[in-house]
Amino acid sequence: MHAIHHPLSARDATRMADVRAKAHGAADTGERLVSMAADQGPTIATSPFQVGGITGEWVAAPGTSVDGVVLYLHGRRFQFEEPANVLAGKLSAATGWPILMPRYRLAPAHPYPAALDDTLDAYRALLEQGFPADRIVLIGHSAGATLTLQALLRLRAAGEPLPAAAVTVSPITDFTFGGASIANGHDDVVTHQELRQARDAFLGDADPAGDVSPLTGACPGLPPLMMVCGGDERLRDDTVRFAERAAAAGNEVSLELNDGMPHGFPVLDTDATSLLLDRIAAFATEHLAGRPAGNALGPLTIRRVGWASYVITTERGTRVLVDPYLTGSQGIHHGLPQSPIRPVDLADVDVVVVTHAGFDHRAQALEIVRSGHSVLVCGTALFASARAAGVPIERIAVTVSGVEVRHRDVTLRSLPARHESSMTTESGFVADQPQSFMLTTDNGARVFCGGDTSLSQDLRTWGELYRPETAVLGIGGLWLGATRVVELPPFDAAAAARWLGVSTVIPVHHTPGDALPTQLAANLAGDPIEVVPLEFGESWTAAGAMSSSR
Repeated sequence: MHAIHHPLSARDATRMADVRAKAHGAADTGERLVSMAADQGPTIATSPFQVGGITGEWVAAPGTSVDGVVLYLHGRRFQFEEPANVLAGKLSAATGWPILMPRYRLAPAHPYPAALDDTLDAYRALLEQGFPADRIVLIGHSAGATLTLQALLRLRAAGEPLPAAAVTVSPITDFTFGGASIANGHDDVVTHQELRQARDAFLGDADPAGDVSPLTGACPGLPPLMMVCGGDERLRDDTVRFAERAAAAGNEVSLELNDGMPHGFPVLDTDATSLLLDRIAAFATEHLAGRPAGNALGPLTIRRVGWASYVITTERGTRVLVDPYLTGSQGIHHGLPQSPIRPVDLADVDVVVVTHAGFDHRAQALEIVRSGHSVLVCGTALFASARAAGVPIERIAVTVSGVEVRHRDVTLRSLPARHESSMTTESGFVADQPQSFMLTTDNGARVFCGGDTSLSQDLRTWGELYRPETAVLGIGGLWLGATRVVELPPFDAAAAARWLGVSTVIPVHHTPGDALPTQLAANLAGDPIEVVPLEFGESWTAAGAMSSSR
């Protein structure tokens, strides 16, 4: 188990003294805390959700992605609704995913297991809508955190698909109230009487010592858990004891305690809340977008490895291989410069991107994907060949223009390219849409990966929308008979760089030592745009230095 104590900031110490004074003596401290948070939160949009008898709200902040979803279970003592701007909107803004907040039935009119049944139905509704289980994260606060744990245990016992991960903030895990902090949490804003009232309303006739208490059911096989609690909460021991038992059962558990914070602090404007949202976002991204990214290691680098092929290594060490042609000939694609870099040298990349199905871009893609753990990002033409080659479907991200793929700390957005994309398979001729990609990292780097594209006003649009800093542009081409087929010659490539608004252009799709990069540099001589030609095996960093890494 990974345990972290977050110290109390001076600002929060002052804020919590004021909160405790205002909450003292309130019959419903949750209502008092929510009233303090009524005007907080980011800009969001909401819309109704209804599947069968389950209702709720979709909550989305601007710019959210479509490749994952958070099922958020709100707090308020199992008995009251919670406005979307209290916490759901903040979670959407922090994680970058839409939030489904179901309206589970409330106690005491609907005691246990009504709210749990509604939670499970909402989760299953997401599965029925097509969300894979490993693209769903459960997050619960207070009463909702208890429902989160109950739902995980119920799903595990039934052998149903489990979500990618779960986050709980301040759950009740033991309805017998056997934790010492229940009686000793005198600095909490929640009273012992309020906890008893919430328990009695929720349980109805259920036995508090039975399986209604998640603590009794901690078992192996749960998804990764992030468990958070305020250090001054009466429910602190409920979180700690469940985390310890779950970890002892072999589960991946992260326990985070926020010193000096009372129950309900996430709804308030505090330093601890900001930290919590950042931590939840990192945890959710880690488990929704693939394997965890490393810590920031340094600037982004781009290494040219072949004709049109290069590896982008992000600040956190994620390696994205684009258009892996290294050697060979097929059809019209012959006479290309051969790379000294072998497929085995690239087997440890994390993502392989194929912008179009031409052999001079896709050549060794499937060999590299099969030999490692990478995700293949490609159009529809290569999909069947990838499946026939034994690439698991969960490691293939099929894209057309507008589709966004997130993996670790990288987001790849497909954009339409002006070219053609086709290949011949055992089944015959197949074609799809050629693509460019906008690569963005969590640290803010933005790279336009052009693939093969000719000049169009689309490039001006991409520059205005996505503001790339660096562009990798294919500026050369093949000799076919008497014609050199160059989709983006140096003069056009210079215009593309200006329209994209980049400060650096890395030319590819040309023979090393060719005059084309020099021609491009001449066309950009009056612009603040650096042209960086690379030999096979050479790297450039975002700081502008070039080094040999053969």
